[in-house]
Amino acid sequence: MTALEAFTVPVRGKGSVADAARALCRGILEKGLVEAVMAPMRLPDGIMVQHVLTRDPESLGAMDILAPVMAVNGATLVARLTRQEIPGQVAALLRPCEIRAFMELVKLNQGDRSRVLIIGMDCLGTMEPPEYRQWALGVESPGWQFFQAMMGQGSPPQGAPDIRTSCKACEFPTPVGADLELMLLGSNSSEGLTVSPSTQRGAEVMANLGAQKVEARESRKEAIASLIERRKAFRDELLGRVERELLPLENLLKELSRCINCYNCRDVCPVCYCKSCVMDSSTMEHPSEQYLRWAKRRSMVKMPVDTLFYHMTRMAHMSTSCVGCGQCSSGCPMGIKVAEIFMAVSRRTQRLLDYVPGRSLDEPIPLATFREEELEPR
Repeated sequence: MTALEAFTVPVRGKGSVADAARALCRGILEKGLVEAVMAPMRLPDGIMVQHVLTRDPESLGAMDILAPVMAVNGATLVARLTRQEIPGQVAALLRPCEIRAFMELVKLNQGDRSRVLIIGMDCLGTMEPPEYRQWALGVESPGWQFFQAMMGQGSPPQGAPDIRTSCKACEFPTPVGADLELMLLGSNSSEGLTVSPSTQRGAEVMANLGAQKVEARESRKEAIASLIERRKAFRDELLGRVERELLPLENLLKELSRCINCYNCRDVCPVCYCKSCVMDSSTMEHPSEQYLRWAKRRSMVKMPVDTLFYHMTRMAHMSTSCVGCGQCSSGCPMGIKVAEIFMAVSRRTQRLLDYVPGRSLDEPIPLATFREEELEPR
């Protein structure tokens, strides 16, 4: 559903669009339109920002939508909140890649779209969590400074870490699939936060809040198109380099050889949902003598074993639903370019099957759907 209309949530005093977003969520909670709100909030350390679920409007003072950090992909959290019956709805403030991943989980029966009011925001990119924390420690209002720099010069503030590679290559900066869209791109932040309902449920929420209707700025289309063009150019250059340097099998084996089988990339992946993984099963518990036989036959065997099997299994399972959020690389302690490899493989798979993960609930996941004409020569 395309946007029905646009509303503005005013900025009070010396506040910012982050304050307006807090006011929006506070109003939704105070009017009882949802049972709880899950939003990125500053943690007790005062620096780090992570998803927090609250039923107390006062606690939303810690909410910070502008902090460029995503420690956990919120799709996993919303799936946990909605996969079973709950009283009423919850509201979840999510980035575009989080929304798309949640849509994939809904298709896999791991969450219920009807139980959540999705408030999506334009995404200007995120930093690696440890780098963000180190930078933000000595910066006043780091989220606001990042937002102003990205809106002005298109890059982080001087002295700040760069945004993650996956973010620079993401061509989905707007929250497709949300009930309410927080329009940051192309906006005049001094005038307020522009909010557009994209579903009937979203329109009902804004009507209940009595928000003022406004015209969506034409500059938004230009800002989005310009950002997507830059990101696509970066993506094409990146994936071309990955194809040349990493995907030839010999080079791929070298890159994956330092894997320690910690399975962090699996555990942080928002759409890797299996309750029981083959890698944790008795299938992978080899007899002690087997290692010696392998060593004798091959002259040596890397320990732990099954590294390549693990990554090939993950690629086979996830390449159609990968939304390119980059959490796998962020979680890798060995610095393996997991996200770049998955991005390149997923792009091939998704193009072959004519599938865009998370774009719509009406598009079934290819590997769970039979089509007689699939993969026919064109």
